[in-house]
Amino acid sequence: ATPSDFTVTACDTKTLGQKSVTYSYVDKWGHVTTQDRVINVIAEKPVFKGLQDQTIKLGDHFDPMAGVSATSTNGPVTISYEGEVNTQKAGRYTLIYTATDQNGQQTQQTIVVTVE
Repeated sequence: ATPSDFTVTACDTKTLGQKSVTYSYVDKWGHVTTQDRVINVIAEKPVFKGLQDQTIKLGDHFDPMAGVSATSTNGPVTISYEGEVNTQKAGRYTLIYTATDQNGQQTQQTIVVTVE
């Protein structure tokens, strides 16, 4: 048998989850053989751009979203963060960023902002 001798049911790869695919083969005597397979459709996680540890001066303005973006092959991405930076007090501050795409895939990245 060659690949052209087989028929395969269509698989929806635009939605996440487990999909059933059936392979069928008909031999020269008309006998049909089928095999079911489960395909797990997954999505790539979003990728951050512009996130890095920073050092700022005491009293400087700090915008935690300045220059931060994320992309996904699955469409729009929402970015949120946890933590805060007190620019009036020297120290090291941790921010945790989360990027979520329209399929619910998430990526997290942590940065440290040092105020000196």
